[in-house]
Amino acid sequence: MEDRLYNPLKLSVYRPLFSGKRVLICGAGAVGSNVAEALVKMGCSLDLLDFDKFTLENAAKHSCLVRTPEDVGQNKARCVARRVQPFLEEGCTANGMDTDLCRIGPEALADYDVVVLCLDNYAAKALFNELWMQLPPERRPVVIMNGTKDEMARSVMLDGREFCLRCLMDERWLENGAVRTSCSGPQLRTVDGETVPVRTSRLASGHAANMSAEQFRAQVIGVKGAMNRRLTYYAYPTMELTVTHPKAKRGCPGCAVQPPKEILWLEGTVLETTLGQALEQIAARLDHAPFELQVHWLNYKEHTYTGFIRSDLCHVCGAPISVMQHEGRTFLQDLRCEACRDAGRPARYDVDFAMDDVLYAFSPQSDPELKKRTLFQLGYPLGAHLKVCCTQADGSRETIVFALQGDPEQMHRVQHLE
Repeated sequence: MEDRLYNPLKLSVYRPLFSGKRVLICGAGAVGSNVAEALVKMGCSLDLLDFDKFTLENAAKHSCLVRTPEDVGQNKARCVARRVQPFLEEGCTANGMDTDLCRIGPEALADYDVVVLCLDNYAAKALFNELWMQLPPERRPVVIMNGTKDEMARSVMLDGREFCLRCLMDERWLENGAVRTSCSGPQLRTVDGETVPVRTSRLASGHAANMSAEQFRAQVIGVKGAMNRRLTYYAYPTMELTVTHPKAKRGCPGCAVQPPKEILWLEGTVLETTLGQALEQIAARLDHAPFELQVHWLNYKEHTYTGFIRSDLCHVCGAPISVMQHEGRTFLQDLRCEACRDAGRPARYDVDFAMDDVLYAFSPQSDPELKKRTLFQLGYPLGAHLKVCCTQADGSRETIVFALQGDPEQMHRVQHLE
């Protein structure tokens, strides 16, 4: 490890403060790769999350950690995590996860000091905000969200006590979750009657990353007045750096999200614990009172997915098929029989195929085949809050929240979630 160490006489006196910090970077592209380079050289541990791959078309914006064309086609998060390894100080780690935010739950965030959001769509930002706000304030990491538009760069740091991430979004931006967005709105504009992407440069991406790194530094060394502030850099001909204090949005749906009053802990992880094992632990904790475990609710792109599909009809020929997937992980092309899939026949949008068998809760009486599946296979994300409806002795019903105590640690080692 001696060749990895820096000369301490040439580094900041604050450097020892960073060694124990854990940071999650969501999005490892133009801005995220530059954030990773800055933060790992400060001396902290990093995890990165991204489902996308590097392409040549955006190579001019990435950190020079990313090698072109050698890294083209590789998952962004795993690639950057590998490239930062030579810069890690002893005791620090970096892990890249090939996945998206739909595969993680609130407790997946709880082991981090800071999460840096380098995402380019507001549907994902809104989903993250919901996960983040479900954590109790004392276990909620600081969030830094950044982005670019034209040559403007912006970064905001918040703790969720004065306003949430959704307070920074125009609700109209969420109407089309597929639109690529920046820190200040959709990354599209109309030129001569045609809709085209807004162009930005490596300089803008770098400025956004550096401002996020500066806010991270301010948080670590305890700068008063840095929290809940937004930094905005304007390039020439304006050339200006502003600091503003965002306010909570009236009637904000994100601020309405509340953490559970209490969380009871189960042994294991969502990735390895089967439904049967989880039900046994829950039954023991509830002293074997009658209960049901709610199927995971996924709120994404203004739609809520609440069911587990056991069987359906082929969306090509109408034949009965076994699905055994959560609604939120099921796509139209998944709903085809084997024969239609092998023949390459596309699933049809123009016919209403009603779902045949959908579950909305599991119980100790559930099918033995379901009990053999892991919670993750049944649609629960890593770090999920498991909501259990329990019937009390007096006949009243109470919702109790459980979580798996091994989930947060998995974020530092799992490399693929699908």
